[in-house]
Amino acid sequence: MGTLLAVVGTAGAFVVDPAESVPEPVAYEDTTELGLSSETDEMMGGNATVPRAQVFYSQLQYVVGYNGVGSFVTSLSDGRTEQQFGYPLVAYVETFDHRDPGTTDNGLLSASGAGGWTPAEDAQYVVDSSVRTPAGEAVVPFSSREAAVSFATDHDGTVVGWESVRDRSFDTDSAATVRSLAPNRWEAADDRIAEAERAADRPVSVVVGEDATTIGAAVEAAPPNTTVVVPEGVYHETVTVNESVSIVGDGARISGDGNGSVVTVRAADVAIRGLRIDGAGNQTRDPEAARADRDEETEAWDANIQNGYGHGDAGLRAIDAPGLVVENVAVETNASGLLLREGSHAVVRNLRVDGSETWQNGFMGIAGMESRVAVTDSRFEGGRDGIYLHRADGSVIRNSTFTDNRYGIHLMYTGDALVADNTARNELFAGITVMTRPAGNAIVGNDVRNSGAGIQSSGTQTYIGYNTLVGNELGFSTSARGSLYEHNVVVDNELGARATTVVPSSRVVANDFVGNDDHAAAGAGALRVWADGDRGNYWEGANLGPRPSGERAYRPTSPVDAALHREAAAVAVRESPAAVLLDRLRGTVPGARTGSIIDPAPVSTPFHPDRIDAVTDSDVGQRGPIHADWRSVLGSPTAVREAPDGNTTTQSTTGQIGTRNVGNDR
Repeated sequence: MGTLLAVVGTAGAFVVDPAESVPEPVAYEDTTELGLSSETDEMMGGNATVPRAQVFYSQLQYVVGYNGVGSFVTSLSDGRTEQQFGYPLVAYVETFDHRDPGTTDNGLLSASGAGGWTPAEDAQYVVDSSVRTPAGEAVVPFSSREAAVSFATDHDGTVVGWESVRDRSFDTDSAATVRSLAPNRWEAADDRIAEAERAADRPVSVVVGEDATTIGAAVEAAPPNTTVVVPEGVYHETVTVNESVSIVGDGARISGDGNGSVVTVRAADVAIRGLRIDGAGNQTRDPEAARADRDEETEAWDANIQNGYGHGDAGLRAIDAPGLVVENVAVETNASGLLLREGSHAVVRNLRVDGSETWQNGFMGIAGMESRVAVTDSRFEGGRDGIYLHRADGSVIRNSTFTDNRYGIHLMYTGDALVADNTARNELFAGITVMTRPAGNAIVGNDVRNSGAGIQSSGTQTYIGYNTLVGNELGFSTSARGSLYEHNVVVDNELGARATTVVPSSRVVANDFVGNDDHAAAGAGALRVWADGDRGNYWEGANLGPRPSGERAYRPTSPVDAALHREAAAVAVRESPAAVLLDRLRGTVPGARTGSIIDPAPVSTPFHPDRIDAVTDSDVGQRGPIHADWRSVLGSPTAVREAPDGNTTTQSTTGQIGTRNVGNDR
């Protein structure tokens, strides 16, 4: 591995001599994965696969696994991996010599059996072939040149060595890519909403009370692509919609009998507008559906959630009903407000759901199972989760308000989503939570206060920026891998941020930490470096003392540094010879680098003093949430961009940006 080590260089004063002990490869499931999201089953299907690498780093006690050779090569020159992990002692790549490599029907790499592990510098690589992987360009390693040449001949590729692969650049998605796409997702949602509303504007065919005695009878009588008008009044019935019609109310309420769902849609391109709905049953799950799933012995947890959560009662339920439009609708329920399943992709505007006072007795404002949604200008109060989405890639949730839920927004197995400019208050566990390793989500411009946590997001390649997190038990956690946390204002929380991943692979930069009991904490893992080149974060108290700004790193996990914004006397302790010596040890001895955070370049003034002033001014704060004008910033030619070396250029985004004070009346 001499070549590899020479290419990468060394880091820090503590170096292990690889000649003394070269570790053997481990089972891939024992690595800590980076690169492509580890949930590749939905992306690949069948027997498609991604070539993998595993790397032992000099300053890291964990073996790092990379899905995609390109993702490992990119990490070698990103300017951050070496800083935090040290240099690679040895890297192994998964080889395909005896695995009958080929392609799936859609051109993805496939293989049978288990691969072997070969040192990266000893392998032969097929590049520029017709084969692809979900990670992008396929770099397929082989232990023998003969096997590599055979595969390259069959798939129009070229055989190269490690040095050639090491010198290549790879077009890999990153959190910066997601950042640049966030304004586009907002605009795409605008288009989806406008198109859906135009399609729902249909000629009137039936008026309830004039042409039919009940809503159900009117729906049955209405020709497809027409409108049923429901005049003012209370209608005690349940309704099933089996045709593509619009149902438009004018001060009308549909009230069920307390059993089952009130309105059920089983057709495409249905619109429900201007109605109030109550009287749904209080069953939140269908035990028979969950039991049937267990009997079939399928993937129990995931399918059980879909069948259990997706089969309860709701004010409005859609089953295999794509193109649904829900607008100006209010639902009172102790179960779900709007339940979507089996591809019931929907546009939702001005929906209000009032759930149970205690979350244990209620369910979801919106529950979406494998159904993409665009939700805007809506309000969810009470119940379990304001919005729960499960395998709903590409969804957009924006400009909506969540109050007194368990979770405000709760995403599972859902990627490529935009969660933006929402307001959450008094959420028991968290305002926004994303679980089960999705990829490509953008969580931007939200205002979360007085909740268990502001934002907790897992997965990969997540962009979390321009959020305002105030008065929570926890501001945000860095649970997502390969992600970017920037321009968040984190004020007056019990804990500002928590580093949770054992292998730090995300950037945390240009955030403002003010007035928190503790600015940050870290769980087990390597040293976290929260900065990007010579630009760090603003930490209240970090620049107190005799040294000029920028000449001393800040460690929010150090007992002394952590007290600087609370105890003026801590400055004297920080400047003592013992503290200076301890700082040096932390930077050179691996055992002293674990479980801690360092910002080597803390800035002296906040990035967003206007937003800080707004949330700490009680008169302003009482008027409504504060949202950053992130769309004009990220959508402008001078927005933050990813530089070739993996660092960011900041341009206009490091200056002031506007804020929007949005009232609570949405």
